[in-house]
Amino acid sequence: MASGPPPTSAVPVARTGSCLCRAVKYEVTGEPVTIRVCHCGNCKKATGAAFMTNGFFKESQVRILAGEDMLKFYADPGTASGTPLNRYFCGNCGSNVFLRSQIKVLNGKKNDLHIVALGTLDEVAEWKPNTEIFKEQKTHFVTGIEVQTRNPKL
Repeated sequence: MASGPPPTSAVPVARTGSCLCRAVKYEVTGEPVTIRVCHCGNCKKATGAAFMTNGFFKESQVRILAGEDMLKFYADPGTASGTPLNRYFCGNCGSNVFLRSQIKVLNGKKNDLHIVALGTLDEVAEWKPNTEIFKEQKTHFVTGIEVQTRNPKL
């Protein structure tokens, strides 16, 4: 009987991120459920940028490593989707870090999705967005965002 190398199990990659002052640090493990580029007015105001890129992860994939006590949130009732969000930011530097739906049950299941502002990752991931949302609010000079052709898992 031939012996070869033992089978390998795929270990999910862990990536770290932080706010600008590095008081809030977190880790995401594995691949996001989906990635969305949001062009809504609230995301633009929250970031001060032309759009916000958000990665959706399951609760089990996100771990706060430091600075949880530094996180503050703004309860945003006026989203373009109509779904109220809590927008979490560092109370020291103001960086947007996480978003969380205020809806606890979605389609009959516990809503365990954590939304991570992907601009806060420490390293650039090779991920591509699955979709752009609220394109009718897109800033006129934003063009050429490449999205994956597969359907998001949400």
